[in-house]
Amino acid sequence: MPKKVKEIMTKDPITHKIPSNVSDIIKILIKENITGLPLVNSSGKYAGMISRRDVFDHPDETQAAIVMRRAKSVSVNDSVEAAAKEMLLQNRRHLAVVDSSKKVVGILTPQNILPVVKELHGTEKVKEVLNSISVPLWENTPINVASFTMRLSRVYSCPVVNERGELLGLITDRDIFDKVNIKSSVILTETGMADDEDPWSWDGIRNVVTYVIEKSNIELPKKPIKSIMVKNPEITTTVDKISSAVAKMEKGNYNQLPVVDHQGKLVGMLYDIQIMRIFETKKAQ
Repeated sequence: MPKKVKEIMTKDPITHKIPSNVSDIIKILIKENITGLPLVNSSGKYAGMISRRDVFDHPDETQAAIVMRRAKSVSVNDSVEAAAKEMLLQNRRHLAVVDSSKKVVGILTPQNILPVVKELHGTEKVKEVLNSISVPLWENTPINVASFTMRLSRVYSCPVVNERGELLGLITDRDIFDKVNIKSSVILTETGMADDEDPWSWDGIRNVVTYVIEKSNIELPKKPIKSIMVKNPEITTTVDKISSAVAKMEKGNYNQLPVVDHQGKLVGMLYDIQIMRIFETKKAQ
């Protein structure tokens, strides 16, 4: 029996009130090591969602109310199926959950929904939900070009292939930014934390490294991506059960898996949000 959103949501999420500055949001992302949060108005009611991607897209904007997305929320009493479809529609990783008075009481990410997918539709095949744009990159692509490609395509996890198109590895924006040497003084200044005595960590700052690089015009290295890619990444096949793919994501804390066919040839990428397509696919049948 399908569950309600209130049964699977993360309760009492971190929120922030607007009007506010983007620098305040960045501080929260760093200190709490999160990638997004709901914003509320002066009455405490849901106003919109803001994530690190929204901040990256507006590096020169200072007002959080302008950067935030006025994204639709879901209700505590909505079905998980309805929430999954809304997440797929928005193609974003955070959904605010509100009560009858529009107060934020929870938040949903793919990690909340995937266990339900595994339970209800785990026996279906990966090929049923494989419908995402995939941007493979050649192993000798320079790191700076890979970052440029990701930014323009808005695809931030790419399979790495050789000249024959064979899968060699996987590279994400975080793999790139983990290799960038940024002075602490630059990080603190650009994130508005220069005069802040509270502790911060690299795990937290990784959420906003793209912002720092864009804002500070930091040049990325030109060495080939094969030098920093994840070698021999976990994969799934088109005929694997969705439950198997989800289990791999859960075990490795992955947001994506390269997909190969029965001959081991790369056919695409499976992203956790796109797995929500199973609710639309099954309804259409």
